[in-house]
Amino acid sequence: MDRMLMSAEVRPSLSKGQLNRMRQEDKVPAVVYGRGKDTQALVVDGKQLRQVLAAGGSNVLIELQIKGKGDKIRQETVMFKDIERHLIQKDKVMHVDFIRISMTDQIEVAVQLTFTGEPEGVKQGGILQVILREVAVKCLPTDIPETIEVDLSNLNIGESITAGSLSLPPDVELITAPEELLAQVLAPEMEEEPAAEAGEEKVETAGGAEEAPSAEEA
Repeated sequence: MDRMLMSAEVRPSLSKGQLNRMRQEDKVPAVVYGRGKDTQALVVDGKQLRQVLAAGGSNVLIELQIKGKGDKIRQETVMFKDIERHLIQKDKVMHVDFIRISMTDQIEVAVQLTFTGEPEGVKQGGILQVILREVAVKCLPTDIPETIEVDLSNLNIGESITAGSLSLPPDVELITAPEELLAQVLAPEMEEEPAAEAGEEKVETAGGAEEAPSAEEA
């Protein structure tokens, strides 16, 4: 996996109002922590952040160039740990947590699933139900897959596919329980028989035939 460069600046302690004004200027508050070092408050450029997310997704490896006092710059290898988005404007990032990583230590990450193929059961009228859209794996940062493909073509009605059946790249370990369902094909819903029209009533005779009630019975 390629690494992407990103700039950040050390951020002093700010009030809620100051943070909101910062966001209006398309600056995003952030923190970086991990690997036994102190947590550092930062600010990153909103436009650059969106470009990194668009190009690499949430599992991208980042060389974060942090500018401190006296314009001194230090570089740390990080990944996104948490991305807080606006409740309504989902494309607007409110806060970012970066976590420091080592390129020689395995880490646990969530990887998106890409479902391919039309299940045989769906062609027969069944209903595809997707249960999980990502799985947890463990690997070196450089081995993180961008996505994991799940072929649904052979699923018939009543069949399912589990996490344990995934074909993972070498050196990538599945953390999600193998028995976890990813997707299944359900039987089509039975159509309800139309109800008898209001006011109509049928009476079964001794022979099993049905006849309308007589005037005296009505």
